[in-house]
Amino acid sequence: MVLLSFAPASAQQAISTPILQSDENFRDLAGISAGNGGTGFVDTTSNNGVMRTGVFYRSEALSQLNPADWATLSMLHIGLDIDLRTNSEITGPASLPFSPNAGIDILPIGTNYTWVNIYGTISPPSTSTSTPPVTDKASAVTYMKTTYQNFVTDPVQRAAFHTVLIDLANEADPALYHCSGGKDRTGWTSMLLQSIAGVSPTTIMQDYLASNNYMAASIAQILKDYPGEVYKVMLGVRRGFLQAGLDQVIASYGSLNAYLIQGLGLTQADIYVLRAKMVYYSTLPGQSGLAGNAASGAAFLNALQNSPLSGHYTSYNYYLQSAIDMGTLGGVETQVGGQVHADAVSYLLRQPLWVDGAIAPYTSGRDLDVGQTRIWLAGLGGYFGSDGRTGFASSTERSAGTVMGGTYRIGDQASAYLGLGNILGSVGSAGASADVNTALATIGGRYGFSTLEAGPYVAARANVGWVDYQSKRALGGGLGTTQGNTKGAVYGGGADVGDVIRLAPFIITPQLGVRVTQVTLGSFDESGSELALGVNRIKHTSSNVLADLDVSLDPQKLDDWTIAPSVAVGYEQALGNPQVESTGTLYGFNVSQYSAYDSQYLMKVGLAVTAQHGAFTVKAAVNAVYAAETSSGINAQLSIGYKF
Repeated sequence: MVLLSFAPASAQQAISTPILQSDENFRDLAGISAGNGGTGFVDTTSNNGVMRTGVFYRSEALSQLNPADWATLSMLHIGLDIDLRTNSEITGPASLPFSPNAGIDILPIGTNYTWVNIYGTISPPSTSTSTPPVTDKASAVTYMKTTYQNFVTDPVQRAAFHTVLIDLANEADPALYHCSGGKDRTGWTSMLLQSIAGVSPTTIMQDYLASNNYMAASIAQILKDYPGEVYKVMLGVRRGFLQAGLDQVIASYGSLNAYLIQGLGLTQADIYVLRAKMVYYSTLPGQSGLAGNAASGAAFLNALQNSPLSGHYTSYNYYLQSAIDMGTLGGVETQVGGQVHADAVSYLLRQPLWVDGAIAPYTSGRDLDVGQTRIWLAGLGGYFGSDGRTGFASSTERSAGTVMGGTYRIGDQASAYLGLGNILGSVGSAGASADVNTALATIGGRYGFSTLEAGPYVAARANVGWVDYQSKRALGGGLGTTQGNTKGAVYGGGADVGDVIRLAPFIITPQLGVRVTQVTLGSFDESGSELALGVNRIKHTSSNVLADLDVSLDPQKLDDWTIAPSVAVGYEQALGNPQVESTGTLYGFNVSQYSAYDSQYLMKVGLAVTAQHGAFTVKAAVNAVYAAETSSGINAQLSIGYKF
């Protein structure tokens, strides 16, 4: 099967339809050769469209094909031949000058035949019994105009044209249609198709009149044997013939579109399928002014014109053609690419920041005695958002979870900890949402050069997380909702150097460090929509330099409790590009999207209160987070610990 929609055209694509010796009026509907009155290039259409070649062909009857022309047509992979003639024109014998092509069609290889008798009669309308009878030039012109008017007024003929257009809409391969000479019934069918495509009326008329050029040799030969004005009129085409039919369309229906829908019974979906088969739009509405993810999404929608979704009865085809009519992509360009997948990985890259902050009160071990252990449970929750900007949709992140662990004081100078937890996250962007759930393990330790309670120290940590990922994307435009799920992993670690400085009544702890985090999200196939993507594996590594300062007040007595408030500020600087890229594929076409978060730096400031009662400790903290001018958030932690 030949996929018609795999043949985009450009405005300068030359017409290269073969010239047939035994079928003079054979040509591609896409345009007329320069030698026959055309430009030599494919016709342009409204809305920045150009006609596709190799989709629909028009011709004379195929009854007189010679072997060479038959071989040529066979190479065009024509899947359907629609014969518009009457019984007598097919069964013959030929009766010159009006039926030189009588006889059954000689079908090219692989071509199926269907018969749609436009007139619905045994023979074409008689010239001798017409009103008036055809006896001179004037009556011949009247006869021909009436023929075209009947295309509009005769319900039998309207039904036949309906069948022809529906057959063409449903044919997956190139198709050919013809009557006897390929000029009147074929010419009207061609006008309908070109009008649906959006070819200008001037070009339609020019292409219609080109039959006089294509058939000039055979017309001249016939007129040698049958001279006279009547034959001269009826063997060719004239502007007035087609115009008579067009005027009748306006008189009967008010517009050509109304004739197509009310007169021929086509649906809007039928019209859109035919148009997509014939026309390639080099630029979609507003596409040239888009940037970022929106531009990538629009380019993806554009590329899919050359996929099996185009030119068929699909939701994509209806959406795109209606968007062209309305002059807007309706926001689908921001939704189709799957930005949420990139945003989800971006969220996972920042997850260690929230986890480290939640467990920090218990990981140093500096308030433990040697050989003592503290078990702790840290809960965290927060919100982080990145504003939308040109070409990028805004994103939101919400997370909540707990980490449970224990810290052991190995000696006067060292401690170690181990924690296990689960973080439930949700990410939303561009009409999509994703649940990102992480089961994690973290391990670390600290070494004080003199003691853990005071003086310089070094610390190190490592973590690993197993990610369960589920996404849902509403695409808009009647394109449905996609769903997808996969697994992933978060690996990371960091190292810090700091100093615990006691300046009564404060304890000041400056710290410098580095954090490296790598997130991998496995490839997966979405489902639920024609535009569901095959999402490729995402792997991104983030390296950040950290600077933190914690200032706490010496514990203050309050009944049986001691209370210690503290203030913390922090800064992170990304060493590489912080933006995450996700890619998806459909029918071999790729679409890339980048996360909304793209800041090189991130700052935080927080307040905390630690309360202790004997071996029992409670700490509550809240932090504001700010990144460049586009991203900010807030998170809170509540933790409890017990030492023994």
